[in-house]
Amino acid sequence: MKEFLQTAKEAAIIGGQILKENFKHIKSKDIEEKGRKDFVTYVDKTSEERIRDFILSKYPNHAFLGEEDGILGDKNSSLIWIVDPLDGTKNYINGFDIFAVSVALMDRETDEILVGAIYIPMLDKLYWASKGSGAFMNGNQIFVSNRSRELAIIATGFPFRHIEEIDMYLKAFREAMIRFSAVRRPGAAAVDLAYTAEGVFDGFFEMKLSIWDIAAGALLVKEAGGIYTNFEGKFVLDGNVIAGGEKIYKELKDIVEKNLL
Repeated sequence: MKEFLQTAKEAAIIGGQILKENFKHIKSKDIEEKGRKDFVTYVDKTSEERIRDFILSKYPNHAFLGEEDGILGDKNSSLIWIVDPLDGTKNYINGFDIFAVSVALMDRETDEILVGAIYIPMLDKLYWASKGSGAFMNGNQIFVSNRSRELAIIATGFPFRHIEEIDMYLKAFREAMIRFSAVRRPGAAAVDLAYTAEGVFDGFFEMKLSIWDIAAGALLVKEAGGIYTNFEGKFVLDGNVIAGGEKIYKELKDIVEKNLL
């Protein structure tokens, strides 16, 4: 497990270096639209390629799932690396320095995340966790918060790929605004989950994310003493997320059950 964790940490930093080197150098001609309001640049692709080459050079018999190129490596392996080479592409394109690289290793036979790392390059913050061993940021152990809901700050993200859900989502957003001290929307789910694990944010909810957005962050929250589930209360990486310490998690689950189920 230690070797897998070290690989995840190094891979996240490798991708982060690509992001640092190219930050604020993106031109309009460098931007491709993958789907409605969903963009990609050569930076996303280069970061993923470097991470993939590094991981598969160490573990050629593992599978690799990246956001940009799908599953490569040994596609039948029970061990699969799940990578978002640039979470927060729109932030990156516009020069907003909240974005991250996310790297996780999953055992597909048990659906367990074994190790995970999230690197926020412009802040030089590296988060990591391995199953059963706690969560850390730059070497210091981190824990979810225990604040009251009156003091709590909640993170979320808008379902921009599924704009048809916006009215239902805004009901949940409105209730969160009323119930908690504040709601923040940084625009990168990996960052939201890392900050929830660290206790910067007290909780996080979002809908219809992709597995590469959340795999490493889900493990971080759990290992930091928090709760991570989908909207039905199960540890399933289906893209619908509720995360936080026990008190705030329960509040968020109540909001979700009233408005999003």
